[in-house]
Amino acid sequence: MSAPRQGKTRDTEADTANAGAQEPAEVNSKSVRLVSDSDTSKKPIGKADARYWQQKGRFVVDRRSRFLCCKIQVRGRRESFPLRTANKTTAAAKAALIYGDVIALGWDAAMLKHKPDETPVTSGKVGALIIAVTELADVRPVTLAANVAAFRRIVGDIARVEATESRYAPSGAKRTARLAAIDAVPLEKITPAAIEAWKLAFVTARAAGGEDKARAARNSANTFLRSARSLFSKSLLRFLGERVVLPSPLPFEGVQFFPRQSMRYAGGFDVAKLIEKAHSELGQESEHAEEWKALLLTLFAGLRRNEADKLRWQSIDLAAGVIRIEAHGDFSPKAETSLGEVPINSEVAALLRGLRAREPKAVYVLAGTTAKRGVNYRHYRAAATFERLVAWLRANGVESKTPIHTLRKEAGSLVCQSAGLFAASRFLRHADVAITAQHYASQKDRVTVGMGALLAPAPSANVIPFTEPQPASRDEKQKATRRA
Repeated sequence: MSAPRQGKTRDTEADTANAGAQEPAEVNSKSVRLVSDSDTSKKPIGKADARYWQQKGRFVVDRRSRFLCCKIQVRGRRESFPLRTANKTTAAAKAALIYGDVIALGWDAAMLKHKPDETPVTSGKVGALIIAVTELADVRPVTLAANVAAFRRIVGDIARVEATESRYAPSGAKRTARLAAIDAVPLEKITPAAIEAWKLAFVTARAAGGEDKARAARNSANTFLRSARSLFSKSLLRFLGERVVLPSPLPFEGVQFFPRQSMRYAGGFDVAKLIEKAHSELGQESEHAEEWKALLLTLFAGLRRNEADKLRWQSIDLAAGVIRIEAHGDFSPKAETSLGEVPINSEVAALLRGLRAREPKAVYVLAGTTAKRGVNYRHYRAAATFERLVAWLRANGVESKTPIHTLRKEAGSLVCQSAGLFAASRFLRHADVAITAQHYASQKDRVTVGMGALLAPAPSANVIPFTEPQPASRDEKQKATRRA
């Protein structure tokens, strides 16, 4: 092959090679643009990447040292880490490293590595959670104790901790041992699935007694769930992560309540006969004066047991016919809406005036012991009076589980019948009129469709209506005698 032709051939081969090298770039040009640097920068950057921390607002400046700090939140727990540098680039690298250690090693190991001088967070046990909630929750001691008891009840059933009658005792070795066993249960074992299984088992175990028992069990299960779930409320979760290792997901995450069961008050006793008998048996005997006063306060004023128990004479305006529910040293209302004035009939005011005259120096309306403050259970000064009143009510037709509270329900129903639902809600001092409608409004009036006359038998032409024979008059009797 001649030299010129050979050179031309080499040029052709080179052109072909170059064309082959460029061809993939043309074919995959879209792919190249998709992974370009400009597109990558638009994708979210993870916290394990230093570039995430270099963004505006990711650091907090320590006013004393001027060093940078970062805040990391993982699995519901949030911690602040000092980075001991004012250089943003260096601080970003440290923050990314800390975040990576939290994900890879867990909170405890990461805390020991990056904050060895800090007090370690307590383990994720039920007892540690209860201690933290007790220190952080802004609720009444009685409410907190009820919420903690509900959570322990659920945990004890899930963990199969032996449940004996001793769990209801205020103290004792068996109770202490049971609480210790429950408090040692890891929170990670109290999963939403475990709580869902507990909920169904709780109702199934009681459903054998009939549908009425099953309905009551659903209401009870909802009460336990609602109380126990409050230990993981949003207001507490903001701080619990700094005290306790919380599981993910949280125990009650996604757990649903049973559909609301009707708890509408349906009456069940003749209130007029009850009042008549109470007036003759309790109101006329000085030895039953305390039960009589308790009945007047709970039925005619619709007071709750604790409100009647802590009511002072100075809170009753007999001239105006008003009882004022006021907070004082020995009484804390159920809710702020529970405070207010309750009107009473003039006849009730007259009876209370006479009872007041018998004990002019008494502070409280009901006689009783000294009120206990700061306890985590409901203490009643007049407990003995309430026990005697409950026995009397049950002996006279009020057979409900809570006879004294039934008097309040009856009062609310009577007000609802005469003045309407809104007036009943105000009388009972409910936060929402829906509560009155769901629980207390009993239908007293006899209401029918009014078409019963259509069911009367149609008259027939072959049937002679029967009429009662009328007694003969005096003239008719004389005429009959003459004919005879």
